Amino acid sequence: MSNIDYSQQDDKVLLSGELTRKTLSQFFEKKSLGLVKKSHLTLNFSSVTKTDTAGLAWLLMMIERAKKTGCTLSLEAMPEELIKLATLSAVDGFLPLS
Repeated sequence: MSNIDYSQQDDKVLLSGELTRKTLSQFFEKKSLGLVKKSHLTLNFSSVTKTDTAGLAWLLMMIERAKKTGCTLSLEAMPEELIKLATLSAVDGFLPLS
């Protein structure tokens, strides 16, 4: 099992590892919510190796928090697996893909 982590440079965040129910923790969720305090944020998924519905739920939570705080959120290099989950769940229209 791989962990999920991120590195941030200015308004771009590179996610790496597995974005799954096994790797998402309350600590990571709290830590990541602090990212949307900027006016713009780009989440890059190019180093995400695996994702599941918990990863999709986390992403939707980030989108909701960004809207509440006035942060413009963009998504880059979304894994096909995550896009398929969003489509199957009928929430793909909420994803700010770039």
